[in-house]
Amino acid sequence: MSKEDKITLEQVLHEMPFKGGCYHDPVRNRIYKLGDFNPDSPGTFKGGQMIMPTDYSAMRSEVVLEEIMGFARLKYMLRNVCRVFPTNVLAFKTRKGTGLTANERVPVLEEPEISTVKIEWLPWELWKNVVLVVMPVESRYQPGANIMALDVEDSGKALAAAENSQIRTVAEAVEDIAGADWGTDVNPYDDIGAAMLEIAPYPVNFVAANPLVWLDFFSNDKVKGTAQPVQTPEGLMGGIFTIPGLPGVKGVSEPSLTSTIALVGSTEAPAIMLADGPSESARFSNELAGYDAFVIRHWLQPQPNIKEEITQGIRKLTGVHAD
Repeated sequence: MSKEDKITLEQVLHEMPFKGGCYHDPVRNRIYKLGDFNPDSPGTFKGGQMIMPTDYSAMRSEVVLEEIMGFARLKYMLRNVCRVFPTNVLAFKTRKGTGLTANERVPVLEEPEISTVKIEWLPWELWKNVVLVVMPVESRYQPGANIMALDVEDSGKALAAAENSQIRTVAEAVEDIAGADWGTDVNPYDDIGAAMLEIAPYPVNFVAANPLVWLDFFSNDKVKGTAQPVQTPEGLMGGIFTIPGLPGVKGVSEPSLTSTIALVGSTEAPAIMLADGPSESARFSNELAGYDAFVIRHWLQPQPNIKEEITQGIRKLTGVHAD
């Protein structure tokens, strides 16, 4: 299909009424027509089952799905505190996080003791987040601003906001450590260091907090320093940035987090796991009600990785910002 023939989101939303749907496979990172790909039988996949240029209905759904996923991806802030694994299966089990103890100073030609592992299973049942975008049939005959395109963009942000909220619920329930108000004459690195010691031997690679917490952090004299002042980074009100004085540790700013806490953790543990399931986009019409619609679905589930009722690899610092 030539560049001139490529279907755009603008055309999809205004010029081409259709019915159809498509499916995003998170494992293979490909988009297929609904019904053409069976995730339970990957051996039956054929290249011809992918969306072809002649299948305009599915391609129009693909355009919308790609646009929505693109908008959402920019807002998936709390994925950065999880170990994310893609899956096409909605119900399954994984082993809970357990630790092994090494045999120390084993003499020559002696067998080591067996490192016993208590096997526990973590059940998964992915749920779906759904956004329904509706366009009255009258809009087909009305010139003007493309409000539907704005709705599509907002739907991506809505999916991301739902995911962030669900991860937040899991993350904020972890074991806590009392911290100090970073907006006062304290050293924030003392609090972060205390959390690092509890998380060891896992290497801390993220600190996540509300923008109000980060404003206190970057205005703190112990952070700003004297020889080389530290500038407030881009993304402070919602984004990812480098934390001065902590090489290899990224800062995550997410407005939905409680404004009095900071999450310090390691995705290598993993502390929190996120099952990233499939996504679907479908177009349909309700002739009696008089509207065309897109429905977008995304299956997912975040869970803590538990060992002996303690969440490994993450701690919640409390009291780091005055409520």
